[in-house]
Amino acid sequence: MSLSGAWKIVVHTYMGDQNSIHEYSVDGDALTGVITDGGNGNKAEVQDGKVDGNKFSFHFQIRIPIGNLEFEMNGELQPDDTIRGVSKNAMGEFEFEGRRV
Repeated sequence: MSLSGAWKIVVHTYMGDQNSIHEYSVDGDALTGVITDGGNGNKAEVQDGKVDGNKFSFHFQIRIPIGNLEFEMNGELQPDDTIRGVSKNAMGEFEFEGRRV
């Protein structure tokens, strides 16, 4: 299994589920990609992306209705070819899950 490809991500927040599309590319232990916000269509580049086995991490900054927001994502590719992890930002720490598009 590889993390490369397009994923529909759902972050479970106190404001409800937040959807986005993540397009990842893995080269060795480097992770790159583009995040597309499901609410407004804004895009952001994956920054400092790293892969270690089935675990991955990166951050990105994207414009949302309340302004620019920095996100830190840490997750793991699961045996059932889904991803799960934690998304952190100024509003808190929230679990996320993803399925291939």
